[in-house]
Amino acid sequence: MHLHRLPDGTDDLFWRYVQYAFQPDAGPELEESDRPDPPHTRYGLYPDTSVTADGEPVTICSSYDFSMWARDSRVSAGGLSTVATPPEHRRNGYVEVMLRKLCRRYRETDTPVSVLWPFKHAFYAQFGWATASRRLKWETEPSTLRSAAATGGTWERVGRDAWESLDAIHEAATGTDDLSLDRSEAWWRTRQLRSFDTDPYVYRWRDADGDARAWLAYTIDGDWGDRTLYVRSYDAADTEAFRHLLGFLTDHDSQVGEVQLETATDSPLHAMVDDPDDLSPKLTTGPMIRFVDVPVALEALSYPDGVDATVEVGIRDPLLDSVAGRYRLAVADGAATVERRGDDPTGDAVASIGAFSQLAVGYRGASDLAATDDLDADSEAVETLAAVFPATTTYLREGF
Repeated sequence: MHLHRLPDGTDDLFWRYVQYAFQPDAGPELEESDRPDPPHTRYGLYPDTSVTADGEPVTICSSYDFSMWARDSRVSAGGLSTVATPPEHRRNGYVEVMLRKLCRRYRETDTPVSVLWPFKHAFYAQFGWATASRRLKWETEPSTLRSAAATGGTWERVGRDAWESLDAIHEAATGTDDLSLDRSEAWWRTRQLRSFDTDPYVYRWRDADGDARAWLAYTIDGDWGDRTLYVRSYDAADTEAFRHLLGFLTDHDSQVGEVQLETATDSPLHAMVDDPDDLSPKLTTGPMIRFVDVPVALEALSYPDGVDATVEVGIRDPLLDSVAGRYRLAVADGAATVERRGDDPTGDAVASIGAFSQLAVGYRGASDLAATDDLDADSEAVETLAAVFPATTTYLREGF
């Protein structure tokens, strides 16, 4: 089998596969979305090397190239999306073949991390991906937020040309937060400020000095008397700005019955309102992550000051033989050097590639992994890995 970029003239084929995989209830008639996408590559897995616009792949996917922040460092990542196989080609292992070949391409282009949003966690877990972050989903009446809200300053509706101002707010809000995206202009215009079905309203808040410090994109859905305001994306430079964002949402209390928004798991919203019982946040899992090149990924990260450690780690990988093996990790002066020591997944500590990726980006700590048998290590190795990779709050909010 051969992985190729889908040739020109295959848009209808691509959307036919995607529609059957994700919207089969829409029937066989194709209505392609007019929503533009940020730069990405569409791939197909073909049974031979000859690829034409008339040829049909056995499965397809898309890959987005972007940079994300992990441990105060910018890391290249590939966003895997729209994996779709028509029913006549299913149960033949084609997706596994395609994933293996795509991950090899990532390695060849110094893209050491793969990220995806799973349709089902267990499906991608069997190939080495693991949960990268969780989120809190809040559903509440607008009036519940009033006790946490602030007023003042100026809200103004803006368009896609305001993306640079919004990006500055995003950077002030997230900085180098773990797993936040370094958004490009194309990403802003096509992912943040547009939507699949209905383009969102986009508003920006300026304080009394005229400084832009918060923004949000949202849609309103439902019939009169039963409407919901869905916050699709937002950033607030600080807690005060977040309070003003809550005030903006509260001002819709005569128009909508419910507000929905998502936050990172360390959000202070629960403590900010008078009656937190009215918030009822729901904890949900987010995207999944895996390293496809361990040395490149680890050497791209920054490490805690004052940590000087060496540890050998064995990594099991169900998808990539080139990843499975034993690695020597040496950390000093905030940086790491990594050397592959053999093909056997043995060492001071042993983990699957998914669990190790979680550890490295901070989603789970070494003690947590050891407690659930996702890390096989003695107490000294656990202590070393905990110092090298302290747990942190990860929050990858981007959809793709």
